[in-house]
Amino acid sequence: MLEAKYLRRLLAPLVLSLFAIGWYRFSEVTLAHANQIALNTANFAVYVQQQQFEGYLTAARFICYTVVYVGLALFWYNLVKIVEVKEKNG
Repeated sequence: MLEAKYLRRLLAPLVLSLFAIGWYRFSEVTLAHANQIALNTANFAVYVQQQQFEGYLTAARFICYTVVYVGLALFWYNLVKIVEVKEKNG
């Protein structure tokens, strides 16, 4: 069985990757809906122009990709290191 420190090393990058994906999906769905409500109620003080909105989503998407790739790389790196330690210790 894996000790808690090894389990944390494996789960932390995966949780971080899932958080990044969730943040992007939250931004995409919630902000688009809020923007549509602001437009429908003619509340232009909180309306975000489409170009700014698309720019934010593009930046958020690239940040999400980066965090997910780094998180998966850390997961695999830690998994290889844990397997090496377990094989070494027998």
